[in-house]
Amino acid sequence: MRTAAIQIIKDEHSAISSVLYALRYLVRQMREAAMAPNFPLLRAILDYIVSYPNRWHHPKEDDYLFLAVKRRTKEANALIAALEKEHQVGYPLIENLKQLLLDFQNDRPGAREDFFNLVDRYTELEWQHMRREEDDLFPIAERVLTADDWKEIYAAFRENDNPLFGIKPKEEAERLYRRILTLAPAPIGYASMP
Repeated sequence: MRTAAIQIIKDEHSAISSVLYALRYLVRQMREAAMAPNFPLLRAILDYIVSYPNRWHHPKEDDYLFLAVKRRTKEANALIAALEKEHQVGYPLIENLKQLLLDFQNDRPGAREDFFNLVDRYTELEWQHMRREEDDLFPIAERVLTADDWKEIYAAFRENDNPLFGIKPKEEAERLYRRILTLAPAPIGYASMP
């Protein structure tokens, strides 16, 4: 279960990274190549980030992976506290990005550059965050977690549906991901396809 659980989390990180790459690529093209803004694509990307990483991925890391490691060792407490804080910091940044995108679309003076700068800050924060999880936390988790811990983590990340609420997070994320690929210009769409 350990290998399967870690692979699911890494696969989710890979999907999130490709969407962040698309966002950063678009910003770079608008800045450097004077590409016209593709507001539907930018909105779809932010919807994906709100819908999947912030609503499903990060809470499962907090509630299952981080909690299990904290139960087994104090060695990672400072690291986990920093990772949890990064999750909390990410939520308002996305809300700010959504507002700045709206301001950018409505031609508010300075909103374009404010949006670009926050995209750079947010994407760098997320990439560093995922690297710290994979490079620093995973080795500790692999060393201290039991087979039962990994089984619980695997089950949480494998869960596709919540029958009580009719929620299908992986299906919703896949739909948004495909929308991003459909709206994306060829270099992004081709670079992001599996």
